Amino acid sequence: MNRIILAYCHDNAELAHVVEQNLSRIGIPFEHLTDQQGEAPGEFGRRLAEAEDPVVLFITENLLKSRFCMSGALGAIQNLLRNRQLLLVVADGKISQDGGATFQYVETHFDRMGHALQYMNFWQNAWLDLSNRHQHASGTDKVALESEMNEVHHIANEIGEVINALREAGYMSQAQFEADNYAAFFRQFGLEEWHHQYAKIASASDQDVIPPIPPSAPAEPLAAPPVVSGLLAPEPSEDEVFEVETPGFDGQIAEMEALPDQDDDAPFEIPEHVPAPDMEIEDISLPETEEEATVSETDEVQVEQAIHDAWFWLEQGHTERGFELFQFALEQHPDNERIKAAFASAQEKYAPNNTPVAEPDAPPAPLNGQGPTEAAEENEAKSYELMGDMAAEKGDYLFAKYCWDRAAEIDPDYPGIYRKLGLMTSEHLQDYRETAVHYLNKALTYQPEDAALHLALANALLQNGDRQQAENHYSRAVMLHPALRTAGNDKIFQQVEQPVYAPEPGIPEPQMSPKQVSEPQPAGEKPAVLTVLITGATSGIGQATAEIFARHGHRVILTGRRVERLVLLKTQYEEEYRSDVLMLPFDVRDHGAVLAALDNLPEPWQQIDVLVNNAGLAKGLAPIHEGNPDHWNTMIDTNIKGMLYVTRAVAPGMVARRSGHIINVGSSAGKEVYPKGNVYCATKFAVDALTRGMRLDLYEHNIRVSQVSPGHTEETEFALNRFDGDAERAKIYGDFQPLKSRDVAEAIYFMATRPPHVNVQDVWMYSTQQASSTLIDKSGRP
Repeated sequence: MNRIILAYCHDNAELAHVVEQNLSRIGIPFEHLTDQQGEAPGEFGRRLAEAEDPVVLFITENLLKSRFCMSGALGAIQNLLRNRQLLLVVADGKISQDGGATFQYVETHFDRMGHALQYMNFWQNAWLDLSNRHQHASGTDKVALESEMNEVHHIANEIGEVINALREAGYMSQAQFEADNYAAFFRQFGLEEWHHQYAKIASASDQDVIPPIPPSAPAEPLAAPPVVSGLLAPEPSEDEVFEVETPGFDGQIAEMEALPDQDDDAPFEIPEHVPAPDMEIEDISLPETEEEATVSETDEVQVEQAIHDAWFWLEQGHTERGFELFQFALEQHPDNERIKAAFASAQEKYAPNNTPVAEPDAPPAPLNGQGPTEAAEENEAKSYELMGDMAAEKGDYLFAKYCWDRAAEIDPDYPGIYRKLGLMTSEHLQDYRETAVHYLNKALTYQPEDAALHLALANALLQNGDRQQAENHYSRAVMLHPALRTAGNDKIFQQVEQPVYAPEPGIPEPQMSPKQVSEPQPAGEKPAVLTVLITGATSGIGQATAEIFARHGHRVILTGRRVERLVLLKTQYEEEYRSDVLMLPFDVRDHGAVLAALDNLPEPWQQIDVLVNNAGLAKGLAPIHEGNPDHWNTMIDTNIKGMLYVTRAVAPGMVARRSGHIINVGSSAGKEVYPKGNVYCATKFAVDALTRGMRLDLYEHNIRVSQVSPGHTEETEFALNRFDGDAERAKIYGDFQPLKSRDVAEAIYFMATRPPHVNVQDVWMYSTQQASSTLIDKSGRP
């Protein structure tokens, strides 16, 4: 040990200087490590990670909210903890006021869920603000904001893990650190002999005689830090470790600790001393007045969920998180007798030595003395939604539920929040079957024509034993989206199995699983398993294409903007087809997001064999002099620039390997224009031209470039997008039979599975009743 490193945010330099001033009196050498003016974000983390000597890290409000300190902090902290060279000291931060003339000191807390969420909210809000500014910037300002936005989004993705690492490592307050003449400092680094000398100096500070300095520090290993169990990722059972893909901007494989698996067929049992949701309560005195006794159905559901969640964690052995959830529930429902009774029962059974757990403190008042504005509440709800999205992507479905529940509590009409809760809960939280039904019914009040919601509700109702209602919702789902009718679904939801169309024979498949469709295999060697990236994979042609590749055993990378759909499809393909699936939630219009996702693919996914540029849309149907410029920009940014951004990110790897296939989804509108389709047709003509240009640029590198150009196609959101969500105007296929999304997907699959020497350059396809963009037989559907 040559020295001790004091690491801190530059705003808190006085903390380190006081420590150095006191302890250097006995000859302990210190080095300061802080974020420095003019250095790039991440330098602090890099230098911290490279530290070879023990580190005292001061955790303050300033450090946790500094882009320069938090960039790269997670890896640095984890590295130091592995080497047992880190002492964590939590101290007050300070906020400058009056232009820096004065300061206000603020306490630093992250020991409770509410505290931790404040920092997660902070970084989510910072990213939202940068995203908004980025959308309205241009030129060099846009480039600079893009870089900053990527850094902040990376921190927002990691802040929960940073706080969890700090909590699990063990930390002490500044007062504990300074107590007994810095005894914890000397004990942590094996310097007990030095502590005796320092204690003598401290007690004899007014004397002239200073005791001799020890010649060297003891050579014993550093003492292990105390353990503080984590809230955001509680300690798992032994030996249960699995890997999940961390989505977003980092794209790394993160090792997560798993909770014990639950038996899907066995509902979660609430302990006997806690009343079950549907049981009559006899031992609790409910309020007598009408005003106190009237509780809305929504509040009852929230109370049941809160009690259920808390007991779940307590039963799993994670008492801290269980009690935190009880305390949070009491904050939200301070007068609810059921929560109080359940909380008391939990204290009696699980509090160590029957020590009562403290009641929650009242929420702190805002600094300005005013309540949150409507805009602030909307922003807070958005932050919780984004945190839930990230939790769902990582497979932490309970925390995703918690975050989305909070968003719904803040704004009950928050767009799509009950849809996310319903789909995720029905799919991944088997102990919440009745809750899933509540969510899905609530979501259908906002989106009654959503086929996925009806199908999920059918499944939840079936699990709850209501077969008749399950069949009704399944029938409704099939009516809205005929592709949902499969032999498997019919067998599950209907007493009499309905016939379904089998796929065309003759399409080769590399690997089969018991759940995959058995199809004839042509003579010869099976083709290799392909890694296929599909943009716009959450609906329509993109979803059908992803499904056919997954069904035939290929590895698929799903991209799209709607995280809940990506999660649903990933789970479906993995369970039904045993296919490897990676999901990347991003908008192809956002160049920074595209680069961040595709430049940081996990190593097993970096070799993309097939790129399907499917993301595209039409907006509006108007003559050029009445067109909406916002519609034009959306079509140009998605159909042209989005395709270019993704191709530019993927093609270099194909060129380096001299292998790959790019398939662009064009349109018959790229072959012939039609009235009022001006800008949309122009974007699809551009796709046609770019496909030809790509082919000329890439054929010398052994890259195949193809295009499929379909006419009218149903089972997509094309018409709904064109008419800005007007479902009535979008009903354009009632009097003729267009192509189906599966028809186009099969053409794409055919192209991708030809022998390497064959490149199908273009497939221009219509349904039988369509002869051109303007000539359609509308005599009725066959």
